Amino acid sequence: MLRREIRRFVDEKFRPAIEEAEEQIERYHELGPSDPHLTDDVQPQPINVPKDVRDELREEAKELGFWAMGVPEEYGGAGLNLVERCVVLEELSKHPMGLYQAGLGIIELGPGLTVGEPAAYLEAATDEQIEEFFQPCIDGEAKSCFGLTEPAAGSDPRGMETKAEQDGDEWVINGEKHYITYADEADFIILFARTGPSGDIENHGITAFLIPFDTPGVTRPRSIPVIRPEYPWEIQLDDVRISDDNRLSDVGGGLDLAKRCLTETRVLYSANNLGPVDQSIRMGLEWANNRVVGGEPLANRQAIQWKLAKSAVDFQAAKYSVYHAAWMFDNDYDARHWSSMAKYQTGEVLWEVLDRMVQIHGGMGVDASLPLERWLREARVRRIGEGPSEVHLKTMARNLLKGYDDPDPMHDL
Repeated sequence: MLRREIRRFVDEKFRPAIEEAEEQIERYHELGPSDPHLTDDVQPQPINVPKDVRDELREEAKELGFWAMGVPEEYGGAGLNLVERCVVLEELSKHPMGLYQAGLGIIELGPGLTVGEPAAYLEAATDEQIEEFFQPCIDGEAKSCFGLTEPAAGSDPRGMETKAEQDGDEWVINGEKHYITYADEADFIILFARTGPSGDIENHGITAFLIPFDTPGVTRPRSIPVIRPEYPWEIQLDDVRISDDNRLSDVGGGLDLAKRCLTETRVLYSANNLGPVDQSIRMGLEWANNRVVGGEPLANRQAIQWKLAKSAVDFQAAKYSVYHAAWMFDNDYDARHWSSMAKYQTGEVLWEVLDRMVQIHGGMGVDASLPLERWLREARVRRIGEGPSEVHLKTMARNLLKGYDDPDPMHDL
């Protein structure tokens, strides 16, 4: 029922809105890095729908119950579990902007939150923080961004150099964050900073803070041109002074909060990968059946058939990894191992399947009039975002060698 309703909304509302507003859509060369000439000659692609279109569709989505679906009911959301949210995100991602703008600000699981789901933040936050920061996000009136990554600290937070030093009832923060997604739209940043000795990862020397972007000393010096249409941002913090009331986690408890957020988010990130895989296979099947080469359809050629068959098998395996990880989370198991497996599996399958479907389409596969070439470029990022594939392989290998047990729901059947 949920899948059918979301699919209907995507087919009947999202795609027509994108097509009808083609000339109005904000495009990535208009965002501009520090030198706008860098992107003048690049084919622009949409990164959002116009505000009037978004607002109109958002009201319709709210009437259907498609807003704040991942928010606990006591805060005005639908309280969907992780399996249900994966269903929503898989279907939402089946449009050209689906990998990085799945809900387009119209249908949202955790409104205003770019990393982590509402429950993790709401459990850590005080009533005052919820009222000031998170409730406006839930109501669609504010946005946040997630500030963990730094030049010297990507997949390993032990390299974190941003420091927060306590000064009475305040904290003074200095440092730099890199590759922060949607920082240009955010009203505040959920920032992680070192409050313990450098390298003190075991003793939890990292703390989380809530910092409004209008705080003196917080700047966004530049967007960072990357392979995907949406550019992440650099954030600079120079003698930023905030109250202890803005501390989100216990002192030294920021890493635990980040892990909770990332476990849940990686499963959703993986579900997000499924939509373009499914959609691209459908495009490949249609193209193979209708494209005639040498007097017969491409579908008659074994090389094409094998690409399609392998892709279908890969898709089903990836889909199982996502929903198994989500089931583990919903049933209160430690899902970190399985979120790594889902992230690795779907990231690699997304890349491999899209590469096959581009090859089947030939020249049309790299034509910007189809979503395949955009998805392929974004898929390259997805093998790095939320942890590189190699880091997840290392994590899974370590767990398996320790005798990690799998409470598989199929085990007793």
